[in-house]
Amino acid sequence: MDVSKGFEIVRIEENRASTVHDQVIVEYDLAVSLNGEHFVDMLCTPRDLECLVYGHLFAEGVIRRKADVRKLKITEHRADIVLEPNVQIEGKTELQKKVLLHPQDIFDAVGAFHSQSGLFSDTGGVHNCALHHSNGDRIFMEDLGRHNAGDKALGNALLEGWDLSQVYMITSGRVPKYMAQKAINTGVSIIISKSPPTDQAVELARANNLTLCGFVRGRRMNIYSGLERILRD
Repeated sequence: MDVSKGFEIVRIEENRASTVHDQVIVEYDLAVSLNGEHFVDMLCTPRDLECLVYGHLFAEGVIRRKADVRKLKITEHRADIVLEPNVQIEGKTELQKKVLLHPQDIFDAVGAFHSQSGLFSDTGGVHNCALHHSNGDRIFMEDLGRHNAGDKALGNALLEGWDLSQVYMITSGRVPKYMAQKAINTGVSIIISKSPPTDQAVELARANNLTLCGFVRGRRMNIYSGLERILRD
């Protein structure tokens, strides 16, 4: 399925107009049902939809493992999920201190992160999310919505059986409360972004011992919570 579409447009530069070909991101409607009932409508980029659905359920606290889903059927503009009977969600996830990062690790990772998105280079219309495992493995996802990109990355990690207490997340967008909550719900202990968080995200991160790094640009950053996971000389 195409994730971008070409249009002939008029571009104006310094008062001069020219007709050029431009790629625009595709917006895809996905209606999700859970156990036969409508659950959520999603606007997304039509790629990695299985990861998106699993990740959304995981990040929202509906499931904790792949085996909680008995059946997932994805058809055109629909995703139908059947959970295993008696799926029980454990209590609050306690974020651990397994991932420790030096500031230079963060600067290097963010520098590499922003050069990875081919779809952003083509359209300028997507957000990105990456998960870095302490063993060196990485997951990188793109979507028109930053929350969708996060869900896709988390869903991929769930399907691959990753231990998310060993993972940190990089996101291309600002970090609002719901992005911080996704990390907390799934056991990710560090979120990193070039953009700032919101006040509610900072308060939530501090209440749950989530390490929140924002304004990561060049060789500077702000640490809003969870300083104990950042190594200093």
